[in-house]
Amino acid sequence: MIFYEGINYYFLNANEDSTLRVESDPLPFYSFPIKKIERLPSLYSEPSLIPRFNYNVRWNRRNFSSKEITEPTPPSHKTWKFIQGGRFHKQLHLQRQPRNQMVSARYLSLRDIVNPEYSEEDILREIEKLYFKPKEKSTLFRLVKILYAGKPSEEREIVSSLFSHEKDFALFLRDQIFKIEILPLIHGIFLQDILSKMDERIIKHGLSNLSPPVIEVIKRSVSKNKFSSILDSPSLEPKEGESLTEIIESLLFRRFSRKIYYEEGSYTAYRIPTSEDPERKTIQSLIDSNKFQFATSQEGMDFLGASQTKLFFLIKDWVSIVRFDIVLNPREWESYEYYRLPPQIILEIPFYPQARSLSGGIIFRNKELLEFYFSNWGFF
Repeated sequence: MIFYEGINYYFLNANEDSTLRVESDPLPFYSFPIKKIERLPSLYSEPSLIPRFNYNVRWNRRNFSSKEITEPTPPSHKTWKFIQGGRFHKQLHLQRQPRNQMVSARYLSLRDIVNPEYSEEDILREIEKLYFKPKEKSTLFRLVKILYAGKPSEEREIVSSLFSHEKDFALFLRDQIFKIEILPLIHGIFLQDILSKMDERIIKHGLSNLSPPVIEVIKRSVSKNKFSSILDSPSLEPKEGESLTEIIESLLFRRFSRKIYYEEGSYTAYRIPTSEDPERKTIQSLIDSNKFQFATSQEGMDFLGASQTKLFFLIKDWVSIVRFDIVLNPREWESYEYYRLPPQIILEIPFYPQARSLSGGIIFRNKELLEFYFSNWGFF
């Protein structure tokens, strides 16, 4: 199932062969500052999770509204597994497992936007016409050469490596490629709906700042009468964030950005040591967890126990993405995402006794989905 509506999350089980389009608007159920909520793209080609408490979502002509986090209960969620307390009660012996931190970023895939019938040479000719700076254009030329030397399925690995080891590529792909000047490369319908809803006076105001190739794309995206009407209208200076360039660049990002993961820094995970392991172990002193309840929608994750400051969770199978959301109060929450994890790995999450809720979800490598909820009856 490529799109699944969970209790507290939407699961987007997309990949390179099954790209998913989902429209989302930040609209938190709680009083979280909306500026701190990430603007999500429309195009997904990798497993992703969207928290229902922060977004309105539209998919397959259906609307899903933002709502409060729901705590599952045995009477209402009969297929869920409910466990009282952790697996360990006094001490937890762990083997440290330093791991590279996988960071998520977004980039614009040329394969998503260009005419699919174009050859590598065709794309290079089109890039030559763009109004990018020479250094930026040189980066685009090199990017095309790199991407088209490999298979389409290898693109994410290639771009991930560029983000990890080529800072110039990372800055360009993340911060500069979404400029309005990329419009001449975009194949198919994109601008028509945008321009039909905009005030013609604001469009007129924005035309003066655009290059001839971009103006030509805009001209081709509307009727002759519409474009004449735009040219004849008075110019109106837009409010901040509502200019022609800002709106188009925002929609470019939302419509076409892809998420990739790359290595940056490290973090410590754990596993339960065996008798053959060397004595490089860490011992965590645990607090009484009898008042904790851990609920999961299926097998695949265990709650091991809690120290004074940490919660420990065991992931049992290969994971594409796991997400934790801790709602601290009606105006503040923390999120943690981990990618591409092996089986039997233990993650530590901060323990805030006064937090309102801890929920999350997992998309496993085998496409199985799991949703979970952690209850601390002694404090919530």
